[in-house]
Amino acid sequence: MKYIGRISSIIPILVINIWLLKLTMKYDGVLYFLFSLLLTVLASIITWVLGGQFDKAKFYYHELQKEKENLQQIFDSVDATIWSNNIVEQRLYVSKGVEKISGYSVQQFFEDYNFWLSIFLPEDRPNLDQFYERVLTGKSDYVEARFIHANGKIHWAYVSGAPIKGKDNEVIKINGVVVDITSKKETMERLRESESRYRSVVELSPNLLFIYQDKSLVYANPATTKLLGMEISELIGRTPFEFIHPTFLEMAISRTKEILQQKRTTDSKEYKIVKPNGEIAYLELLGKEIPYNGQSAIMVVGTDVTAKKQQQEKIEFMAFHDALTGLPNRYMYNESLEKALERCKQDHLGLAVMFIDVDHFKFVNDTMGHEAGDKLLKKISERLLKNVRDGDLVARPGGDEFTILLENVEERLVRNIAQRIIHAFAAPFTINNKGIYTSISIGVSLFPIDGDDKETLNSKADIAMYFAKKSGKNKYQLFNEHGDVLARKLQLEQDFRSAIELNEFYLEYQPCVELKTGTVYCVEALVRWKHPILGIIPPNEFIPIMEETGWIVNLGTWVLNEACRQNIEWQKLGINVKVAVNVSSMQFEAENFVAGVKQALLEHKMQADFLEIEITESVMQNVEKSTRIIQELKELGVKISIDDFGTGYSSLSLLSSLSIDHVKIDKSFIDGIISNSNIASVVKKMIEMGESLNFDLIAEGIEVEEQADFLIENGCRYGQGYYFSRPVSPDEIKKLFMQMW
Repeated sequence: MKYIGRISSIIPILVINIWLLKLTMKYDGVLYFLFSLLLTVLASIITWVLGGQFDKAKFYYHELQKEKENLQQIFDSVDATIWSNNIVEQRLYVSKGVEKISGYSVQQFFEDYNFWLSIFLPEDRPNLDQFYERVLTGKSDYVEARFIHANGKIHWAYVSGAPIKGKDNEVIKINGVVVDITSKKETMERLRESESRYRSVVELSPNLLFIYQDKSLVYANPATTKLLGMEISELIGRTPFEFIHPTFLEMAISRTKEILQQKRTTDSKEYKIVKPNGEIAYLELLGKEIPYNGQSAIMVVGTDVTAKKQQQEKIEFMAFHDALTGLPNRYMYNESLEKALERCKQDHLGLAVMFIDVDHFKFVNDTMGHEAGDKLLKKISERLLKNVRDGDLVARPGGDEFTILLENVEERLVRNIAQRIIHAFAAPFTINNKGIYTSISIGVSLFPIDGDDKETLNSKADIAMYFAKKSGKNKYQLFNEHGDVLARKLQLEQDFRSAIELNEFYLEYQPCVELKTGTVYCVEALVRWKHPILGIIPPNEFIPIMEETGWIVNLGTWVLNEACRQNIEWQKLGINVKVAVNVSSMQFEAENFVAGVKQALLEHKMQADFLEIEITESVMQNVEKSTRIIQELKELGVKISIDDFGTGYSSLSLLSSLSIDHVKIDKSFIDGIISNSNIASVVKKMIEMGESLNFDLIAEGIEVEEQADFLIENGCRYGQGYYFSRPVSPDEIKKLFMQMW
């Protein structure tokens, strides 16, 4: 096909040659033949050249057609059209693409010169006119305007135009392109709306947001300016590092380098800053690298956590300090003791622990009220602080007890400090314009003489304090001065840990009888300890130790379960008698106490009305909590009695409101009803009030017939004591009931 023009041009030459050959042969002229041949060759050459040009022209024509088709496909595939406005002829030519972007036919634009202008919105036509005038001046330009699509919807168009000038340099034609930019405009509008929303969020956000570039602030939202108390104009250009507290400055600079080098968001960190007015604030900040005006910058967002920090510090202070006196509490004291021991062991220094108990503090509370008692505790803490060295730790673990930690001391110095404190308490305290005298008892343990760990030193100081109190109060006692006695107490404390597992504890039971008939109403479970080395340990010796160490809860749980088990054994023999179990205040106030009672009843399949829980008046200090626990026990069906009534905190009216079943009159009252008329009158009043408040009284410690007769005559229903029976073994209880049968 490439040479078709040349080949087709040779065919006529061949026809002419054949004709000339015939003439030559006809006229037989050599000269004529040569002339014909020359003419043929020249004609062939000319024809061959012209045929080649024809082939090239045809080739270029086909290529142009292909390019035209390609361009047409491109224009047809995009939302665009080419237009040409012949100003001289007043004709507008548009490409086929106009139908795609506008919905109108090419013919409509061709037939009506002003049709294209009519589809644009009237409010945008001034812009189109100005665009047209600018192009007529000979400058290429563009305009964006809205037009109405054939479907009635409004579209955006980008219209460009380039002038074509004639011989006289006048614009005779304008060529251009129209592109549908509706999607672009909608996208930009969404972006503007999104930017506006985000800006509003940033501007209205209570969180901080600022941007700095080359260590200079370039933006800060209102929350940031408000926090610093500055105008935005005052902030721009300043470095954010000037507000960072010196102790946090190194971290801030390091984090900035980290952000720029690693190109990632940093974790949130807390910073301490100093405001221009000198106030301290705490901010929780995190940063991220962002582009800003074409350059790298750091955007920081954060929260003002000053209030949270202050609250946290307050909570931490409360967690480590006594709310009343502000002194370190038990937890902080123990933490400090552990750290002090580490230092003293490393430096081979001495250390002393003092346990201090305020003598007769209960008397102040009872006679002057708890408010006066609290004031006294505050003044005691102040006096203790004045009589120790700088750096010594004075703490209040709770109640009327204080502890002092002395570091880098020898025994002689410890004695001097202890004696100075004792003397300081010789002066009265002024409470509510009254002078109050009180003394203290101090127990001291020394490191390394008495032990090298926290638990041992605390225990021995506590034991020494106990002996200081027992031996007359208003004195101090070093643990190492009564080693044998104190060691026995310590041994009991340590041996208790395994005593339950080794079955060293057992129960005896003392009957409680109806005074008029002698019928056994219930039996009280009393715990005993048979030590494998020390023999029988009296309850009044080991019970206080268990209470001090907290082991009383474990012991109480064992007693409860053993009493329930034994009661079921008796019931199987037909002995249906209630069992009373003593519960310490520590066990009673334990979180799982009621659940433990319920579990014991379920485990031993024992009816709740066969169990009576005996509590002391001391639990009544926390009336709200005691009321809740008693109510839960009553809901189980368990009976409740108050032991040792008259020696503690409660009153008969309070006991009535707590739904108490029985109240036990303490033995100290029963001892004096025969010999002391005042005590006898008090007991009579107790019985009368108990009857009026609808609960029975049980007299404890009845030892002689005269006491029993007095109680019967005055209406006391129940009694207990050696006059009726000592505490006996379970087998003796069984024999007692068999004799009654």
